[in-house]
Amino acid sequence: MIAPIAGIGDIGGTSASMAAQIAAAAAMPAPMSQLQAPSLDGDASATPATGGFGTLLTRAISGLNDQVNSADRMQQLAATGQLSDPQMAIVETTKAELALSTALQVRNKLVEGWQELSRMSV
Repeated sequence: MIAPIAGIGDIGGTSASMAAQIAAAAAMPAPMSQLQAPSLDGDASATPATGGFGTLLTRAISGLNDQVNSADRMQQLAATGQLSDPQMAIVETTKAELALSTALQVRNKLVEGWQELSRMSV
């Protein structure tokens, strides 16, 4: 956006390119502090938990349980031939496995953090 200085005469800022740069800078958008945050009204799952950590943990476990149950149901439908696309069962099972693996990793990190806190001297 900024053009290199072509000659000594441009240093004083009298060239047309300097005026064009100033005009371009004036047309830039407002600073980031004035930007509006995106609205979360339409997505209920993206709203922050109001009950604290316990509520957040309960929601996460409930969502994981729902996902595993959905994968089980898809596997049953695929096994009985009631599912038109058996790949959907594979996709749901893989998503449930990934979610369970992630939940176990988070649990392990929480336990490690708690153990680290309990070892600290006060």
